[in-house]
Amino acid sequence: MRIAWMLPEPLREILLASGISEQTLREIRLRTGRGFLLETAEGERLLNRNGRKVFTENEAYRVTEADIKTSLELLTGYSVYAFEEELRQGYFTVEGGHRIGVAGHAVLEGGKVLRLTQISFLNFRVAHECKECSRKLFQRLYGEGRYYHTLLFAPAGCGKTTFLRDLIRLLSNAGLRVGVADERSELAACHRGIPQHDLGMRTDVMDGCPKAEAMRMLLRSMTPQILAADEIGMEEDVFAIRAAAGSGCKVIASAHGGTLDELQKNPVLRKLWEERRFERYVRLEKTEQSFGVRAIYDGDGKELYGWSI
Repeated sequence: MRIAWMLPEPLREILLASGISEQTLREIRLRTGRGFLLETAEGERLLNRNGRKVFTENEAYRVTEADIKTSLELLTGYSVYAFEEELRQGYFTVEGGHRIGVAGHAVLEGGKVLRLTQISFLNFRVAHECKECSRKLFQRLYGEGRYYHTLLFAPAGCGKTTFLRDLIRLLSNAGLRVGVADERSELAACHRGIPQHDLGMRTDVMDGCPKAEAMRMLLRSMTPQILAADEIGMEEDVFAIRAAAGSGCKVIASAHGGTLDELQKNPVLRKLWEERRFERYVRLEKTEQSFGVRAIYDGDGKELYGWSI
């Protein structure tokens, strides 16, 4: 398990002894003075010093200040100061595409975060690619010159980013130039500028930039045929999507919402709905085993297909 080697020795040994595979591991939570807690595909798991699952924090291994400090040193190659800008944003991405969330004491200047000190909380979000998960969706939406402005929507944890990432890869490898506005480094998971996830051979990524500005920059500089963005919902996103449509570029994006009605409770998404900016809406849902497509709607909200992948 490669991610185990990003942890200090006590935590590494506990994780390896637990028998949990990297494929089922979702998050590693380190909180100073609290129990060593993991999130797996089967749910939370609190571990003791021997790697066994326990049910109370008194039985669990307690994360120390030294554990947090050593973890940060390992994750940053013993150059924590080189990551000050990323730490100020509250997260950074490491090799393999794993995203590390950080929390601690924020030092402010002029009302803005200058830096984080006394970091006492880490969240390892384990990266998982799921290649081909969107193949059936891709076949329904694209091909023979058909490319739709598409919005994937679902509540949190239902695979929006995973499906979007795979659609980008399939579109790119099908011969289209794709520009990715990756504001939170979750689609490409760039590490030192290099995507850690496979987004296809014709994909260009603008990483760590506000998505609306990233979309505008990609339109000007990379002449994409498809623009992709995760978690739209801000007013400035509307202007960027309008600009893309005006240039003849198709947009595929994701947004938070369980139903079409819920989408329209967001005034920004409602505006896009009323303008019929998206030609296809894809509703995702969580299943017992993983996640899949629940339905595809046209731009007027009429259900075209309903099934589960």
